[in-house]
Amino acid sequence: MEEEALAYFDTIDRMGGMVEAIERGFPQKEIAESAYKFQQAVERREKIIVGVNDFIAEDEEPIEILYIDESAGERQLAKLAELKRTRDNDAVRRTLDALKAGAAKRVNTMPLLLDAVRAYATVGEMCDALREVWGEYEETPVI
Repeated sequence: MEEEALAYFDTIDRMGGMVEAIERGFPQKEIAESAYKFQQAVERREKIIVGVNDFIAEDEEPIEILYIDESAGERQLAKLAELKRTRDNDAVRRTLDALKAGAAKRVNTMPLLLDAVRAYATVGEMCDALREVWGEYEETPVI
């Protein structure tokens, strides 16, 4: 097992490191292939998963599904609107600007994120700030 792991690390090193390997789609492809082979083994019953492909309880009552109606979303949106109305939006803007500046300089963003949280910036606002600087990762489809 150790030899296989070292060979795997060597493969990644020969690609130029993990970043280059990710950009080439190597780990994604490896994960997809592994998941595919695992699922095939389950379906051929070469791998047994209790309750899934063997030892299935025939008389078990179905689990009740949790249903959340639209009012929960409406309540959350109302709470969000109230937060944005009552917080210090200038402080939020300052912390988000500092977060963007820090991200652009490649400094440790954790303290900047904590400052934004303390100013009541939302997760979406913080993610938007980081996306403005770094963009959004799009995985290369591997088939």
